[in-house]
Amino acid sequence: MHILTKVFIVLITLLAIFMVPLVVVSAKNQVTWKTKAVQAEVDREAAREQLNQARDSHQAALARLANESSDYSQRLASMEAQLTASEEARRSMEDDLLASRSSASNQGAMNRSLSKSLQASTDLTHGLVSRVGELRTRALTAEERRVELDEALRDLNSRLETAVAAQRALQEQINLLKDEKESAKSRVAAYVARFGALDDQVTQNTDGVAPDRTLDATVLDVRRVGDRTLAEIDAGSRDGVKAGWVMTIGDNGIFIGRLRITHVDINRSTGIITLEDSDRGLVEAGQRAYALLGQN
Repeated sequence: MHILTKVFIVLITLLAIFMVPLVVVSAKNQVTWKTKAVQAEVDREAAREQLNQARDSHQAALARLANESSDYSQRLASMEAQLTASEEARRSMEDDLLASRSSASNQGAMNRSLSKSLQASTDLTHGLVSRVGELRTRALTAEERRVELDEALRDLNSRLETAVAAQRALQEQINLLKDEKESAKSRVAAYVARFGALDDQVTQNTDGVAPDRTLDATVLDVRRVGDRTLAEIDAGSRDGVKAGWVMTIGDNGIFIGRLRITHVDINRSTGIITLEDSDRGLVEAGQRAYALLGQN
């Protein structure tokens, strides 16, 4: 077999070996983003289901309170009718008392009977008044409960709107990170095409750990010591940042450089800047640092 044919076969074999990890990483990233999208849709449907359930519960409570209010109104009307009848009975008894005065022989007995009837009427009146007050108190309590249910419904609507807004903001950040990544790849490809492949030292400086979450932070301080540039960001261990992470620094959608985290504090992190180019701008305080899940 000709030596060129052997060389060609070896090159094809090496190319196939190098392409397999790239295909595996790409497939894994696609599955991860698809899983996140499905989970976000499930969360949104769950929130919508909770809102519908709360709304149905609110409507049922309103119907029940309306029925109770109607029942109380009917009972109040019935008691008012009883009170009117009692008043009429009392007036009738008073007329009987006046008529009985003409009869001296039955005056004492009639007076005692009327006295007892008047006492019973007074007790009934007091009982009805107390019952009316109780019904009014229960009606006020039912109204306060209805107001609380309305406030709870408004709170659920606000939380749903906040969740939708957060989902949209996250999607916009993801799209921005993708655009910055593609821009960075294009610039690196242009650099390689113009000046050749990056040397081993640069490649070693850009190696790192792929972030296990999506995060964005702000560059707080930049220090240049000799040929090294250090940058500090406002995210630390409480935000999930870990030593070895490789983050992208951008400014209004323009790729500025890469940040490899070397030291992590509670709410601050420090790293080394690589791939910085004065033609597109140097790393400065106030720029944004992005970490993309599973990518370094």
